[in-house]
Parts: sequence; structure tokens; C-alpha cells
Amino acid sequence: MKYSETKGRMGAGKHVTPLIDSKLQLVQAASSTNGLAQPRRAIFLDRDGVINALRPDHVTAWNAFQFLPGALAAIRQLSLLDLPIVVATNQSAVGRGLLSADGLADIHRRMVAQVELAGGRIDLVVHCPHTPEDECLCRKPELGLFQDAAERLNVNLTESYFVGDTPSDLGAARQLGMTFVLVRSGLGATSLAQQPVLAGQVDWLADTIAEASQWILEHENAVVETRPERQAA
Repeated sequence: MKYSETKGRMGAGKHVTPLIDSKLQLVQAASSTNGLAQPRRAIFLDRDGVINALRPDHVTAWNAFQFLPGALAAIRQLSLLDLPIVVATNQSAVGRGLLSADGLADIHRRMVAQVELAGGRIDLVVHCPHTPEDECLCRKPELGLFQDAAERLNVNLTESYFVGDTPSDLGAARQLGMTFVLVRSGLGATSLAQQPVLAGQVDWLADTIAEASQWILEHENAVVETRPERQAA
């Protein structure tokens, strides 16, 4: 099924957070790639368990969002690379009626603001609001979120990175031929314990996003200066 045929079920364009306060606004990001002759690589990040602490329930308000140690510094380091940074996240709390679309957008804007305050950037946030029962085409491991981001930012998915913590993240990456880093934070350690075979299916295993970012930087032959992490109260 071609991507153009999936938009009805996916609701393409409705599940993107307009990063109004971002240094690279969504409209700018989409329009600035129109003149590129070749698609570029990107870095995709899962959210819960990779950037912020995983909760037993859902993050339904900003005061329930907690950056994992080292996450802000890691994103700041990745931001030094000339690659778009995209957060791709399943957020079924919206579909379950636990969180409104506006509430999710507020969380993401605040997340991006904190990243920028720490010296980093996030260029695009795409999310799936559906529950598994909806059988949509955007909930990972389905590919809708990645294809949407690729269209908006002129991204070559096969040449891109993805950092995640679940088998569904790995499943999406493998379908697209992405370079995948599995972090043990979030559900990563549990997933490895339950399915040891996963260790042989990833490109790299890391304890945290900090280790994942370091590996990506080394993979890109980039050397950056490590600075203390700074986060607003």
C-alpha cells in the first residue's frame, strides 16, 4: 500500500505538534527542504523511556513529564550534527480520552522549549493518538509517522537513525532499513530479558540516550565537547 493511500486512516497532518516556539518552526522545516536535490538523513527518537522517564500510566500533564538523566545533554550533542531531529511517539492516551490533543501539544511544546534552553533542538514531533484496537497506520511498528516526517523534511529513511526502547520501535526501523539503537532505559531492559534474540537484531545496544548519542556521533565521526547538563526548574 502506497503512503498516499494510507492518509485517510492515518489522518496525516493532524498528528504533528506545531512547534511554534521552536527555533525551526514546522512551516520553515517543511518549506526549507523544497529545493534539496537529494533527501537527507535524520535522527528519530522515541519519547517515553528514551527522552523522558517511563510511567506505569500515561504522561497526561507537563508535571508528569520527567527528562531522563543525561537526555537534554544527549539531544544537545546530536543537535551539533547537520541532521534533522524528529521525535516519533505513540500516545494512545489521546485515543483513550485521558489527554486532549491540545494537552499533548502543550507537553511537546514545553519539552522542545526545555531542549532549546539546554542548547539543543527538536525539529519535528509526530505522534500517533490511536489505541492498538484502532488498527491505524501510524502506531508503531506501522510506518505512517516516519513516512509523514520524511515527506515534511525530505528525509531518506533508509539512511536515518532511530533510537527506541521497544520491539515495536525495532520493527518499524527494520521495515524501513534504518540504523537502530536500542536503549535499555524504559522498556529496553525488560524487552531484552523477555526476548534475548533482540540483541542480535539491533545495530547497537546502549544503556541510555546519552550512550546512544555518543555512538551516533562516533558513527558520524563527530567530536563534541561535553558540558554539564542544564535544566530549568
